[in-house]
Amino acid sequence: MKSRDKILIIGGYGTVGSIVSRQLAMRYPSKVIIAGRNKDKAVHFIREHGLSASAIYMDIEMGDFQEVRFDMIHTVVNCLETMDMSFLLECINLNINYTEVGASFETHKRFFELSEYIDNGQGLVIPSVGLIPGLSNILAYNGAKEFTEVREIHSYVMLGLGESHGIDSIRWMLKKTNSAFKIKTKKGKVSVRGFTNPKSTRLLNEKRGRAFYLFDFSDHHIIPLFVDVEAVDTRIAFDSRLVTKLFHLFQKTGILKWYERLNPKQFKRVLDFLPIGSERFALQVEIMGCDSLRMSQKAVYIVTGDNEALATATVTSFAAELLYKNTELKGLKHIEEILDFRELVKYLEKHNITIKNERGYENNTVQPSGKPRDYGVIG
Repeated sequence: MKSRDKILIIGGYGTVGSIVSRQLAMRYPSKVIIAGRNKDKAVHFIREHGLSASAIYMDIEMGDFQEVRFDMIHTVVNCLETMDMSFLLECINLNINYTEVGASFETHKRFFELSEYIDNGQGLVIPSVGLIPGLSNILAYNGAKEFTEVREIHSYVMLGLGESHGIDSIRWMLKKTNSAFKIKTKKGKVSVRGFTNPKSTRLLNEKRGRAFYLFDFSDHHIIPLFVDVEAVDTRIAFDSRLVTKLFHLFQKTGILKWYERLNPKQFKRVLDFLPIGSERFALQVEIMGCDSLRMSQKAVYIVTGDNEALATATVTSFAAELLYKNTELKGLKHIEEILDFRELVKYLEKHNITIKNERGYENNTVQPSGKPRDYGVIG
């Protein structure tokens, strides 16, 4: 029996955190501790779902974690977007395994700043897990291994407007919709802005294309760190083509600057009230390059499901289990470096999240059957 055998889930009753808490509490009864700024909510959540878990008060932003029994914690799963350093440093210092959901590169850079310190410890740290970044990086990394030369990697995420989104994710989206950032192109680094540069792409599970717009998810910053690629970017669309177009028009006319100042709670009420969109999501990653014969090739991976938060949480739970079962690895590791991809595919399938791909010459990516093949049958 481990002297430290608890899994601490920060924000464990939020939109993503609640799913992580249920998944891990079912797998590891009595081992999960759900932490947040409202302990009563955590207690109610545990009772409502009949979980074998405990609850504590914790405010990571205010540095208030007096109720945390560090001597009991084996693995920490942070489900909040945060710039916290003090709690992270405490975990590193005490050799506690750590992972977190983080969509922005600003949060990801904290780990690079501490990389030497992390690598000198005995704990294992996995930054930025979830759907995008996280799964998008995994697909890019695994797909690139099939090429001798990688020229371009493009990620496309379609989000369902009918899904119930958390306050923190809405706050982050509002902040990023009008942000300026840089992307890597064949002509070098280029400054762009969110919801610009439309590109029509057909998702493998759809019959016609839709417009996707540049967006500052952190995966396009992280992928070039592991893959030698000439150009990489990430684009976004909503399942409603009309709403996607409206966001682009708001960007062009400057209305998005006003949207940034909206109260996330008010914006959430509008989204929850409007009868538009669905809960379905899709993440498609396209890798273009050359094979060993110098022939231009293209590989396309797609992840589909009915709940983006579920996909984000499931990848997070997978990462948490890697940490909890780990006995050998230590230091700073990205999830794409250490996972077994086929094990991840099986893990996601249990929650009705599927990964498929197509591969072929750059102008003919469909397999001879005309249908995408499950990743599991591709060598």
